[in-house]
Amino acid sequence: MADEPIAVALRRAADLTAAGNSDAAIHVVRGVLDEHPTHSEAWCHLGAAYLDVGDAESSLDAAKQAIRHGERSWGYRLASVALMELGRRDEAVVSAREAVRRDGEDWRCHVALAEALGTQDPQESFAAACRGIQLANNEARPFEVLGDAALRVHDKETARRAYYEAIKIDPANQHARTNLVRLGRPQLGTTTAPVQAEPIVQVHLGRIEELGLWLALRRSSIGLTIGSLVLMLVGLDDTYSVLGWFGLVLVLFVVFVVGSAWVKYARGVPVKQTLVEHRMLALAAGLMALSSVLLIVWTVLVALGAQTLNPLTIVLVTSVASVVVSVLAIWRRSHPK
Repeated sequence: MADEPIAVALRRAADLTAAGNSDAAIHVVRGVLDEHPTHSEAWCHLGAAYLDVGDAESSLDAAKQAIRHGERSWGYRLASVALMELGRRDEAVVSAREAVRRDGEDWRCHVALAEALGTQDPQESFAAACRGIQLANNEARPFEVLGDAALRVHDKETARRAYYEAIKIDPANQHARTNLVRLGRPQLGTTTAPVQAEPIVQVHLGRIEELGLWLALRRSSIGLTIGSLVLMLVGLDDTYSVLGWFGLVLVLFVVFVVGSAWVKYARGVPVKQTLVEHRMLALAAGLMALSSVLLIVWTVLVALGAQTLNPLTIVLVTSVASVVVSVLAIWRRSHPK
């Protein structure tokens, strides 16, 4: 069977599983595996179909085959879910952590970890769910899982807002609707008509949006720290010809990361009000701004022919301070009391 027919068959199996016809999906995938027993993706499709029919043991066996044949992270996510179904939570957590380690940019890995941690470690479960939101804020599933995780840390307001967002993305999401009712909201209709939820765009930063800004500040501060250190090390050899351009690229990176995060999480929120209400955020932003300004000054000096590294020392110190404040703030918000 050629690669294209395999892809077509697996797509058909996925559609059958989504439509609730998992027995037919299993038959299709088994046909692929008869000819290609080392096809890791096919083993994952088989495991997903087995999960859908409630056969967690067979699903786990399929996931192990996928892992054995080199699947990157899906096999570990699948194994985590199957292990949860079998009541083997500790093993499920280990498998989910391995999925995150292998593919940290896949939101599904963080969602799997959040679900596996569950009540065992609700604080870390909440943090993992938040990371899933950062990677896929246009998917309903991460918001649904975040709502569940927020309930476990007794943050009902974040849970409400997460469930509302899940319904905005997927109006037929019954899990989110049911939990909103349990949280004291009026009964929501079960049709696919979009729910008239309270708007997510707000005057004040919510917990999710604040965490998003903190993650952006941490990312840009780490970029400044590494970049300024590289510039200093290269500058020790009196190689200044391209350093100015690298400094400019570094500044543009910071502007892009922070600007994108602000548009994404805090558009419409007054800057002054945000900085007044979130003093640590203002401190970290101020340190990073100081680093950026000094980097711009140094870049201009290099462009004018100067050969000095003194401003970079201050850039390095202030950016490291910004990283420390950001890491501390993220830890505190991901581990509420």
